[in-house]
Amino acid sequence: MRFGIVGTGALGLLFGAGLAAAGEEVHFWTRTAWQAELLLREGISWGRGGHADQRVHLPGSLFSASPLEENAISEVQPPDWIFLTVKQRDLTEELLQLIANMQDEHTGVVCFQNGYGHMERVEKAMRYGSPYAALTTEGAKRQDGRAVVRSLTGETRLGQVGSRPQPGMNKNAENLTAVLVKAGFPAFLSNDIVKEIYRKLLINAAINPLTALWRIPNGELLMDSERLELMNELIDEALIIYDEYELPYDSDVKEQIMDVCRTTAGNISSMLSDVLQGKATEIDYINGYLVEMARTAGIQALRHEVVWKLVKGLASG
Repeated sequence: MRFGIVGTGALGLLFGAGLAAAGEEVHFWTRTAWQAELLLREGISWGRGGHADQRVHLPGSLFSASPLEENAISEVQPPDWIFLTVKQRDLTEELLQLIANMQDEHTGVVCFQNGYGHMERVEKAMRYGSPYAALTTEGAKRQDGRAVVRSLTGETRLGQVGSRPQPGMNKNAENLTAVLVKAGFPAFLSNDIVKEIYRKLLINAAINPLTALWRIPNGELLMDSERLELMNELIDEALIIYDEYELPYDSDVKEQIMDVCRTTAGNISSMLSDVLQGKATEIDYINGYLVEMARTAGIQALRHEVVWKLVKGLASG
């Protein structure tokens, strides 16, 4: 199976390296020529933990790589699957056009971004079919341009979102999950991916901005009554929005979110990681998206609006 990996951060390197090591045909589309040359020259160091005996070296001869440019796309055979692993903030119209140019009628696109609003933009740009959403609990940390640590073995759920299904794609998606499993990535097809996307949006909206503001790992949200109170208020406010749109959620969703805090107690959220590195966060596509939903419905989401503005202020400070 042929894969095009667009976005060579932690998840892109992790999935791409694992698939290439399993014998799949992988092409990495990098942001810079420097990283493409580095990957081909020195290969990829990947695996669990930071010690040498826990890592695997994947030589550059087992995959291909090039910077993501229009003139390079025609030189690479269209893939069976494009894994779109860039942050949502990097989904520019130029990038979406390049993704469309990689497709032929048999190519599927898998989106690994947080949030939901981007899916319509991806579908609109695609030449064929509708995108698949990927919800993954895999943990990965990129150490440099060619090294990635798999910090947590999770699972990945896939489901098609949109109104333009491609003939034969359901079978192709089943084959994709089998290939991912063979490569060491537990994967499943979801019958209700939209519900799962909004569940993850709720989890991210309740946990990520607070960890970013207080600069604490996930588990510490449960260690203080004031922190826990604000997290519960964010959840309640989001559920009012969900009710307005008749979006389904489980009756014990609050306890599920507390369980996420417990099971990932020592984890640094991606939003906190971005803040600590001085990068722009995805707050616009998480809490900001909920605020826009509320405005469209004619209701208020004051707490989400406050944390949205506070986190945006951190990025611009």
